Formats: sequence, C-alpha cells, structure tokens
Amino acid sequence: MAKRLFDSPPSFMWWARDDVELTEPNSTRPSFMSEDISVVSDTVMITLPTGGTTTPLTPTTTNGPPMMLFSGGASPDIRHKIENASPTTARHVAMRMYQSMKKHGLREEATRVVAQDEEEYSTELGRKSESQELLGMEYMLRDGFVNYLRDMVKITPPIPQQVVRFSGIKYSRKMEIPTCRYETFGSKVVGCFLGPFKTLLQAKKFIWLEVLKGVDGYIMPGSMTLLLGPQGSGKSTLLEVLAGRAIVSKNVNVQGAVTYNDKHASQICLSRLIAYISGQPNQHIPFLTVRETLEFARDCTQGLRPENFTPQMRKFFAHALVEGQDPFLEYVLEILRLKDLEHKLTGDASDSDRQKLTTAELALGTYSVMLYDQPISGSDLAATYRLVDTIRTVSRIQQSSAVMALTQLSQDVFDLFDRVLLLREGQVLFQGPRQDAIPYFTKLGYAKPSHVDCYEFLEDIAAGNGSQYVPPGASPYTLEDLVDCYRASDHYKDIMRIIASKDVKQTYWLESEPGLGLSLKRPAKYQSSTDRAPRRETELVVTKLSKKVGHLGGIRSTGRVQVGDVVTAISLNKEEMIYLSVGHQKVQKDRTIHVHSILKQTRPRIRLQVEREKEEEEKHILQWEQFQRPFVQTWWESTKTLINRQINITKRLHALIKLRLIQAIILGTFTGSLFYKLGGQYDQQKMNSVRALGFVTTMSIMLINMVQLPLYMLQRPIFYKHKALRFFRVSSYIVAHCTVNIPQTLIEALVYAVCLYFQAGLSLAGNGVPLFTYLALLFLVAFFGSSLFFFLSALSSIPEVGNALAGLLVSTFLLFSGFVIYPSKIPTYWKWLVHVNPIHWANVSFCRLQFLEGYTDPCSDYLGHLPYCDQFPRMTVGKAYLKFYELSGDTGRPWLPYTILLGWIAMVNFFALLGLKKIEFRGISQSLPHLRRNARVISKYAEDKQEEYGTDTSHRENSTDLSTSMHASYSYRTEVSHEVNDISKEEVRVDVRGNMLGIPVKRVTLLFEGLTFTRHNEVTKESVSVFNNITGFVKPQQMVALMGATRACKTTLLKCLAGRVPLIGELKGNLHANDVRASATFSRLVGYVEHVDAHQPFLTVRESLQFSAALRLGKTIDSMNPRVHVELVLSQLNLITYANQLVGSLRGNTGKTYEIAKKITIAVELVANPSILLLEDPISGLDSAGIWSILNSLSNVADSGRVIIASLTHPNARVLSSFHMALVLTREGHQAYFGPVGHHCEALLGYFKSIPNAPHYSRRVSPISFVMDALGLGMEEASQAPALDYAQIYQSSSLQEINNNEICTIKTSIKGSKLEDIPSNYPAPYSTQALLVLLRTQRFLWRNVQYTFGRLTGCIVIGLLMGSLYYQVEYKDTFGATSRSLYIYMQVILIGVISANNVIPQLGTDRLVYFREKRARMYLPIFYPISWAVGEIPYFLMATFAVMGIGNGMAGIATDSMREFLLYWLVLFIFTLCVTYFGMMITFLAPAPVLAAFVVSIVTSIWVSASGVVVLFSDIRFYKWMYWSNPFQYAMNMMTSLSFYCNTKACNTTGCSCPKFSDGSYVWDRLASIRSLSYERMETDLSILAAMSLLFASLAFILFVVLKHNSSPQ
Repeated sequence: MAKRLFDSPPSFMWWARDDVELTEPNSTRPSFMSEDISVVSDTVMITLPTGGTTTPLTPTTTNGPPMMLFSGGASPDIRHKIENASPTTARHVAMRMYQSMKKHGLREEATRVVAQDEEEYSTELGRKSESQELLGMEYMLRDGFVNYLRDMVKITPPIPQQVVRFSGIKYSRKMEIPTCRYETFGSKVVGCFLGPFKTLLQAKKFIWLEVLKGVDGYIMPGSMTLLLGPQGSGKSTLLEVLAGRAIVSKNVNVQGAVTYNDKHASQICLSRLIAYISGQPNQHIPFLTVRETLEFARDCTQGLRPENFTPQMRKFFAHALVEGQDPFLEYVLEILRLKDLEHKLTGDASDSDRQKLTTAELALGTYSVMLYDQPISGSDLAATYRLVDTIRTVSRIQQSSAVMALTQLSQDVFDLFDRVLLLREGQVLFQGPRQDAIPYFTKLGYAKPSHVDCYEFLEDIAAGNGSQYVPPGASPYTLEDLVDCYRASDHYKDIMRIIASKDVKQTYWLESEPGLGLSLKRPAKYQSSTDRAPRRETELVVTKLSKKVGHLGGIRSTGRVQVGDVVTAISLNKEEMIYLSVGHQKVQKDRTIHVHSILKQTRPRIRLQVEREKEEEEKHILQWEQFQRPFVQTWWESTKTLINRQINITKRLHALIKLRLIQAIILGTFTGSLFYKLGGQYDQQKMNSVRALGFVTTMSIMLINMVQLPLYMLQRPIFYKHKALRFFRVSSYIVAHCTVNIPQTLIEALVYAVCLYFQAGLSLAGNGVPLFTYLALLFLVAFFGSSLFFFLSALSSIPEVGNALAGLLVSTFLLFSGFVIYPSKIPTYWKWLVHVNPIHWANVSFCRLQFLEGYTDPCSDYLGHLPYCDQFPRMTVGKAYLKFYELSGDTGRPWLPYTILLGWIAMVNFFALLGLKKIEFRGISQSLPHLRRNARVISKYAEDKQEEYGTDTSHRENSTDLSTSMHASYSYRTEVSHEVNDISKEEVRVDVRGNMLGIPVKRVTLLFEGLTFTRHNEVTKESVSVFNNITGFVKPQQMVALMGATRACKTTLLKCLAGRVPLIGELKGNLHANDVRASATFSRLVGYVEHVDAHQPFLTVRESLQFSAALRLGKTIDSMNPRVHVELVLSQLNLITYANQLVGSLRGNTGKTYEIAKKITIAVELVANPSILLLEDPISGLDSAGIWSILNSLSNVADSGRVIIASLTHPNARVLSSFHMALVLTREGHQAYFGPVGHHCEALLGYFKSIPNAPHYSRRVSPISFVMDALGLGMEEASQAPALDYAQIYQSSSLQEINNNEICTIKTSIKGSKLEDIPSNYPAPYSTQALLVLLRTQRFLWRNVQYTFGRLTGCIVIGLLMGSLYYQVEYKDTFGATSRSLYIYMQVILIGVISANNVIPQLGTDRLVYFREKRARMYLPIFYPISWAVGEIPYFLMATFAVMGIGNGMAGIATDSMREFLLYWLVLFIFTLCVTYFGMMITFLAPAPVLAAFVVSIVTSIWVSASGVVVLFSDIRFYKWMYWSNPFQYAMNMMTSLSFYCNTKACNTTGCSCPKFSDGSYVWDRLASIRSLSYERMETDLSILAAMSLLFASLAFILFVVLKHNSSPQ
C-alpha cells in the first residue's frame, strides 16, 4: 500500500498547451490564490512539488490519458473506505501505515502524526462543546473572520471596484517670503500705520514651491500600496490629489489627471467611493463610546442594513439577527479587536485604540479606495502590524484598495504590502511590486546588507543617503539619475501602458495556485482579454482554473483569477518581474515564448501579474448606482441619526448640563432677590429698575451660552472628518444641533424665569400671560445666544479668535440694545443698527409686557410725582412711561420682536451652515504661531540635508561596531544669527579634541542593584509590582537600550533611574552614580528627555536652549560662555539652520517636524551638561532618515563621556546595533537579559539561542522579532505566553555572574569618588529664575499676536463703537446725563467681563511646558503665575489706553484736563488688572477650565448686577455686603465721579459753570444723590481696588502652588 502511495503521480503539475481553444472547466467559480501553478502540455507532463524548486526535471512521456492527481492525501476511494471502515479494520490499516512509515525512516513523523491526531481530536471535541455555547456573531466567527468574510462576500452586493490611474501629477504652491521671520506685537502695531505705505512702495516677494513633479501610477482593486519617502517628499500632497482634495487656486497649481475607472477624481470625490484619513489627529468625539461611534458610522455609510437583507442574507446571518446584532458592525469590532472596548468612552481610549477606531469607521463604510496618511503615530510596531494586516484582509475580501503612507514600520509590516511607490522631492524613484524593489536597486549597484530592513534600505536611497550601499570607490546615483533609470525601466513602461490604455483594465498579482493552467494563444481566438488596439502576436493566458476553491492563500493575492486572463508579467525564482507587454511586438513575442519554454523545462517559484478588462456585472448595476449618490441616508434619516447622536452626547455631558442649570438657578435667584418686589411699585427709580431688569435678564441668559464655544470648537475637527467622508449633510448637522438644543435651552429659560419672576414681583395679569410670554422671550434670546456662539465656532480659526469675536458681537448687541443710551440720543448713522438688534427688541417686548399689564393706574393719580405722568396725564402710568422713554413704537405689532428674534436665529444658523460648508481650518495645533518661511531657511534646506546625510553616513559606516570609540578631532563652524533680519552674524569656531562638546563633563558610572518598584492603588488599597529586581550598570560613553515589558513599565523604570520616583509607589534597591545616591546632586547629573515634545511655541530654538542653559548650568561652566555652549549644542544636533525660527512655526518649514521637535527636546536637556541622559522612545514616530539622524547625534553625545539610556519599542536589528548594551524585560517587568548587543545583535541573539528548549531561530526572522516572540511580546496581539521563565534563566546564567563581577569591580574603582554636594535644588539663584521666567513670558505675549494684538484690536473696535455711539453726548437733560453715566457702566462691563474670561484659556496654552520644567526643577513654581501677572501689565496699559483714548475722546468724557484723563485711565487699568487676576485665581482654583468659566461667568454677572446702577444702593436689600466687596462698584463710582464731579458748593458763593438740568438742579448733585457717589471717597476706593487686585493675585499664586491639579501629573 505504501508503495502505491509513493508511486502515485505528485499532486502539483504544470499544464502547458500550445494554441488550445479556451474551454470552461466544470466549475467557473473564482478561486482564491494559493502557492502553486500547473501548466500541462499535450505530450509532456511536468511535476512541481509544493513551494517549487529551481531544479530542471526530465520530462516523462505519457501515451494514455492523464492519471488521477494525488491532492496531498489519500484518493477519494481510499478516503471513503477508511472513513466507513469498522474500528478493527481502521486499527489494522493504521498499524500497517505506521509500520510502513517506520520502514522508510519516518519513525519521528509517525509518532508526531499520532500525537497530533490525538490533540486535534481533543481540540475538536472542545470546539464542538464551545460552539454549542456560542451565540450570535461569536458562533458565526468560530472559524475565523477570514472564512466569515469570504462566505459573506458571496451573498452581499460587491463594492464598486475602482481602477485608479494618475499621470503627470504636478503640484506647486505659491508662498510669500516675508521680510521678517515671525510677527510680533510691535510689528503688527507698526504695520497698522506703515502697512499701507509698504504695500504701495514695497512689492511682495513670492516663491513657487514644487511639491510634486510629474507623478504617474495606478492603484488596482484588492491591492495594498505602500507610499515611502523622506519627510517633505510629497506623500501627503499626493494622497490629497488622489482623493480629489487638491483645490486649484491662485496660490495652488495642480496639473495632471486622476481617473477612477473612467471618471475624473473631481466627480468621484463627491461620492462615497474615496476615504481619506490623516491619522495624525485621530480624533473622535470623546463623549461617545466605541460602539456608539461605530454605530453612527454604520448608519451614515453602510447602505445595507438588516431590514434590507435578502432572504439568502437573512438565512446566512440568522444567528446574529436572532440575537439582535448587526453582522457588519460585530465583525468589524471583532477583527479590529475592539469588542472588549465597545463600552469605553473614546476620550479614555489609548492612541492605538483610537487609530483602530478610525480604521473601523472606514471598514463599516462602502469605500472602494482608502487613502491613509500616517494612520499610525508613535513607535508601537505591533499595533502597526495588526492594523495593516486587518486592512489588507478587508481589501482582499472586498476588493477595495488601500494606499498607506507610513513613517516607521517593521519588515513584517513591509511584507504585507503588494506594491511600493518611492518618492523623493516630488519625483518617483520606483513603483512596482514590493518583491521587485530590492532587486531593482540591486541592479543599479545598491547592495542591501542582511541586517538592514527593506523599507530602511529604500528610504535611505530616497533620502539621498544611498552611498553607504554602493561599493567602495563607486559614486551613488544622483536624484536625476535615479529618476532617469526608473523611467527607462520596464516597471515604468508597463505602468504607462496601463495608464495610456483607452479601456479600463484590472491588474492583479498572485503568488500561484494549484492546478492553474496557462497556455500560449493566438489573438484571433481570444476577444475578451485585451483592448482592441493592435494585438500581441502571442499571449500567455489562463485556460484552466484550480478545482481547489476557497484556499486560505487567497489573502496573499490581490484578485481572483478567471479563465481568459492575460499574464502580462511573471517572476521566476523570486527574481524581478519579466514584463511581457512592453516593448515592440517582437520583443513581447520573444519574451512570452521564452517564459513559456522555461515553464516547460523547469519548475520555478513564480509570481504572476494578470490582466483583464474590467466588466461591470449587470445584476449589480442598481447597487453600483447607489454608490454614486453623495450620501447613504436621505436628508430626514441623516437628521434623525445626528439627533440621536447629539442626544447621547448631551446625556454624557450631564455634568455640564447640571452646571448650566446651577448657573441659571443661581443667577435667576440672585437677580430676583436683588430686584425683590420692585415690580408694580409706582416710583420712578423702581420703575427704572424694572426696565433695567429686562436688560440684565436678556444679557445674562445670552451669556450663559458662552461656555459652549470651546465645546463647539472641540467637536469641529470631527465634523470636518465626517463631512469629508460623506457621513451626512451639513444642513442635517445644523438642524440636529438646533433640535437637541431646544429642550436644554427651554429648561434653562424656565428655571431662570421661575427663580426670577415671582421674587421681583413682576406682572401676573391676564391669568399669567406676561409670565408665559416672558418665558417665550427668554427662550428665544437664549436660543439665539446658543446659535450665535455655534456660528462663531464655525468662523473662528482658534479659540482666541472665537473669544474675541464673541466679545465684540456681544458688545455690539448690548451697546445698541436701547438701554444704555436713549433712542433720541443715538446718532442718525447708528439708528438702523438699533432697529435690527434682536436684544433691543427683546428689551422692548419685556417693557411692554410689564408696563402695559402691570402699571394700569391712571396718570392723574400721580401728577407731580412722576414726570412722565405730568407730560401724558390722560394715559395709564405704564403707557406714559413707555411713551416718555421712547419704548412705545410699534405697539400695534406685538409679534414683531419675536419675528425679528426668529429671523436672527434662522440667519445665524444659515451663516453657520455656509461657514461649515465653505471654511475648514487645518493644523496640528492652531494656537501655534503662523508659519513664516524665512528665505534663509528655504535656501539652506538642501544644504542642511546634505550636511546631515554626510554625518549620518559616517555614523552608519561605524554603527555596526560601536566598541570602537569615535575620538576624533572635530571642527564646528556655526553661523549664528542674532538679529531679526540676519544683519549681524557671529561666527563661532571651536576646536574640540577628545570631547565632543568641548565642555567639562563629569564622567560617572551609573549603578542600579535590585531595583523594585511597587505601585499602590489608593482606591483598592492593592499593590502591584511594576518591575522587580533590576540590576545593571552603565559606564561613560556607553549607550544602553531598554526593551521589552510594557511602555508604562519602561517609562517608570527610566523615571526611577533619573531619581524621579512616582509618588504613587515605592522604590527599593540601590541607585547611585559613582558614589552619589539620589539627591539634589544626583538630579544635577541627569538629563531626562520625555516622550512628549513640549516646548514654548513662541520662543525660537536658540532661546529655548538659552533659557534651559541659564537656569540649569549654574557654575559648572566657568571657563566657557554659556551662550557659546548653546551654539555648540545647536551644531551638535544640526539645529543651526532652525535656530532663529519659532518652535511652533517649524511644524511645516521643511517637513521634518517630528525629527526637529525631538532634537529640540534632546538639546534642551543637553545644554544642562548632564552626565547621564535618559530618553523615552527617542525615535518614536520618525522615518528612517530621522531615526538615524537622532541616533547619530546620540552616539556623538555618548562619545563625549556621557551615559545614554533609551527605551525602545520593537526596534529593528539595525537600530539596536547602534547601542552597546541592552536591558531586556519580560512582560511582568522582570529582567530577562542585560549584556552586550553585539555586531548585528549577534551577542543578544546568541544568548537567547543558547538557552535550552528555546524556540527555534530562523534566519528569515529578525533577531529582535525572535527575542520578542520568545518573551511573548511579539507583533501578534495574542502572542503566546513564553514557555520558559527567562528571568529565572538569566539569574542563574553565567552572563549574570559576569555582570555581578563587573559591578563589584566598578564599586571598587569608584569608591571614594564622591562628587561635591549641592545645597540647593535649583542651580540658578532665585532672582535669576524670576527674571528669566518673566522674560520668557514676555516673549510669549509679545509674539502671540493673536492674543495680545487681538485684544488690542478688540479694545480699539469697542472704543470706536462706543465713541461713535455716544459722540459728544450732552447732559443738560435727564436722557443725556443717564446715557453719559451708562457709557461708563458699559465700558466697565465690557472690559471687565472680556478680560476675566480671556485669561482662562491662555493660562493653559503652555501648561505642558511648565510641567516638564517643574519636573526638571528649573525654577520655583510660584514664578510661573507671577510672570503671567506681571507680564500682562504693559499690554493692559495699552489696551485700556486704546479703549479710553478713542471712546472717551469721541464721547467727551473725562477729557477736561490731563489729570482727569490720567486718573480715569489709572482706575480703568487697575480695574482691568483686578478682574484679570480674579479670573487667574479661579482658573488655578478650578480643576478644569470649563468649571472656571462657569464660576467667572456667575460671579461677574452678580458683580455687574450689584454695582448700584441697575438697582440703586438704597434699593438693595440683601446684598449690601456684596456692593462693598464689588470691584465693579468701586471702578464705576470713581470713573463716574471723575466724569461728572463739579464743586456745586462753591457755586452758592462765587458762582460756577456746573451743568444744570432744566429744573435748575445740578447734574452732579442729583447723580450723586441717586447713585450714592462721593468724590471725597475716591482715594479710599482706589486703594481698596488696588488691594483687591493684590489679594486676587496673591491667592492665585498660592492656589497654583498648593493645589494638586496644578502640579504635573504622575
């Protein structure tokens, strides 16, 4: 029997037949690709074992029909007999098989088969038992999601496959070259005066920056394309062009064509076929769970819902439908491993989980082409692998295509892609199959070393650093040479053939497939595979399909083979593709016949490129047409979906809703009690207070909504993403927002009205009609306020702009409300604004309700008591009051105010619709400075790159053997610019010998023995070990890599090594540098580079380093100027070119954003001259060039005598080889290895290979992957637990004994080498600290023009508005005097409220920078708030001068004398400081800025109401204490006294010119009597106001230092 089995024909064979007719096989069902292909001829049978070899095989002639093929097991007859045999017979056959296998030397294989069979049998029993317990989607996914997808795709309508072709893509951008590098407060102010002259006299300079320079290519369905290239090569721009997002304008020029099938990209981008995701933000609404986020994405993008399933689909998905599950949503949760996180808020998710969530949103949609621009941030290569693998599987099954631009990846990730597109400076260096990239460049003379990953090899060539891969003496290709070589290659010619084809053809790639038949054909016999152009004389076509359907290998191939497909390229034995369709007809024929002859005579391992015309299936035309619709849902369905989402968000924000309700209750209760029972009283002052109540309530209820502005702006980036992905219509978004806002606004208005109305004693006539009408009025005003701030969120680029615009608009509405100035006093040119002002009509409506219904007594009863009754004696008191105060117009149209409010609400929402539709603000951090490209930076960018590549090359040539010290003579020539326009330059030339930085470095050896850290959980009272028994040492000039474990474990260990032990745990063990233990002296020796690159964005790179050096160097550099030291560090890290650029503006200067940011972080620590430098993931998020630039710099730093310890997450072998030693931890935080890395990681690999029973090592696996897999920390998320206890093995190893001996030797050598103790925790004196921090804050304010100049502009506009409104108002009558006094009231309100609110968001802009500086102990924490308090003073001086000088000058208030003017200015300035310091104090007191905004809003509203203006001091019942503790009251009293005071007592004796009313009374006397003013009390009031300013500032300083939430998070 065994003989018959071995004599049977092998299972795989080539079937080659010349000029055969194309015949359909028995089953035409497309199959998934596998690994072997057979070609059979008429007379020759060629066999091919699995996998293939290169050995020629002697043909065997057969005369009869072909024998039955053996398919890897028993024949069907034998299998049937065995399966139906009795137990006795089966045992007998099994024994004979076992004996036969032993006879042929297969004893071990037989034993293994028996053991495996028993294991599979028990596993199968377990699976059956488990499957009986599985329900819903868990049951359907029991065989894996690949099988599930493969079965699902058979019964669901296919996604329209898109063949994307692009040719001649050119993209250039016009950029202005400014005269200065960045804007400052001073330059903006000067520009306001000189700007018009500069525009006329000085022409602007522009430069056209070419980003893409003629890019051609294509993207095929089912394929994965990797976009590689250095930063700034044009990858993101190319993706935007492919997505149809590159909009041509006067500053942007786009040429070329992009077609999706036969349609232009501009047509397709409006449909649902393209998804473009920029993964850098990876933002989601933080108030929704993962499931809710995906359910929303499903509803918006998935047209196939359970209610629309066909009967066949209902049957297939029955198990899920019975459980009420959506099969599409459930499988996405499963394949992306989000099932365990489905009920977790996205705001609490990790970065990798949010990245997976972004991909899940796309997987739920119906996108044919998915474009990913860096979807993975950070260096978690395991997460990258899992995500790319999932996208690849989905692309294969759904026949969608994906293009991904990744910066940092592993060889495993690289192998998941099908094609590679390599860019450099906007030009293509290579485009073709991934497997051909390395052979292509090998032919050009670039040799890839075995320890270098493929993607690194390609990126090095693209970055211009390919000289290290060419033979010695040979010169590398220039960029032009590489482009010319590519365009002369067959890869490019085949691409251009496909692009130029008139017909849309689908190309796909397969490794091989069992039983696939290929044959030569004549074109006359085939009409379906190629275009109608002149045909090739000979073609290699598919004539027979595999009968082995559904093989798992289908995931490896990009498409499904069909009979008649034409083979256009073939690769033999892993060599480069041979293209059969390029060149002349004779060349094509010769190549095809040559390949066919090879297939007959040999049995190689092959890859195929197959092509066929793309034909749309008629039965799916209706479904395909649906994809052309811009949106899945109808308008009404989309609106309902958005409403449901907004309701969920509102529910999650219950704390915010409660705060708003509390705010409404507090303000309503306070206002009601302040105006207690003033309504209904026939007294002129009390009736004036009722009129003022309308103004106060409308102002308060509108300003309650101002706290929503930051929340609206928080959701805006997510809205932009969803809009681009065609989730919904903008109009649906607006309607949903308004709809959900209605009940919330109604409740707030109801609560506010109820708390206020009854206390104030307002009218309840007509069965309470005024109450309900008032409630409707408040609701409309509140809803208008909410819509207004929503509109501003769509129109504002950053929060500072939003706050400024909000303050300006609110000021306009309040100024022209008709309350603060009587209508008769309003200038003619502003009357129209009063008539269209919704707040004016709200006040008018309120007054009509109260006075017409509440004051019905006839005026004849109050003659002589009420002046308006004297003027209109025949009217009721209420009507007379309205007539007297010019509020009686349009009394016949009571509906008019409500109509105007509704019109404003509709208009504001319409403009919000236009803003969200037409405007999109982009940027990593929009609060950073505007990008100002300096001509010097642009011109020297290429020079900078060339210099850096040169240093990288020298480093990499020596990086393989770092045991050789790089002690050489270096000469740095740094060109340093100190002036804004580079007028004066200082050249520093330093000859450095034996010391890389030329400054004395205290060489220390770091020892750590038995370090164990235990974290304590304060809630559960449990203790968890983070790492345990870590022992090692680091000598000067050594670099140690910290690997393994979790990122949190590595970070905690680094912090402990730096002496920054977290407060939430306890550290045990010994840690010392030389003989210095953890202390102030120890901390001076350590520099700690954090993972987050937090820097002050408004400092230049040089200033950031100078700030750190001045605070941390102390007296360590006596013989060298610290300024020169900073220049040396800049040169050391290649930052000279960017030294005078603002840190925040570097995000787009050269495309090397993250590399420069990381270098700045390292430089800030390096200028402190540390002996030990510890780094958290220094190469995270960098491309290959950036990684080696950082490693080169670190190597130079180490050679200067420093100790380097860096944590790494899944580095490759080449990166790890740059380190001398490695400390490897297990998942549990135990020490698995500490020792040398070795040449190409040979020492590390040798240790783990030498461990008995360790996993087998394959050379195809990276050494790091082998080590991580052995520790259970591999790429796969569900990595197997290690079979061995590597921590215990290391403890008992000889390596550990060697390390212990070395530690003993080091202890002996350093004994007694104690460093000088440092008495203080801070190197710099306190006076220096205060001065430097203040200077740094001043620079922040001076250059943050959007904040400081924006505030000045707002004050100027307010001054102009108020000055023009109150222009030369005379106060000879009551109206004029009242209007003049209300000018001061409004001035104080606007300046005070805006200043108190504006400081809240600003204090958080550099909080991360402060936390980093505090952890580094750079200065006393109290200097941070002091610098803000002092730094704002000059800007407040200018702002208050602007608003007063313009407004008061035009209105003629406090301008009679210089003393009066200056004193008024002083009062306004101190008041502004007071309310700003109050806002600062509340910000430091509240744990969150939103809470601070609520508190500030409540308190300022109370202060405004209790200031003695709207309710006179004599009428205040319960809050007289608040009157005397109110800064608004003191400011208004002093400013009013200054404006109106006149010594009327002297008039009785000497006569005077003091203003009088028509009745002969003095204006000052009446005003002082009514408002309780006292000119003699001014000095006291000024002292009290200044004391309140100091009190608020002092409390702010104390709260900032004392409260925990102001400290850096652990």
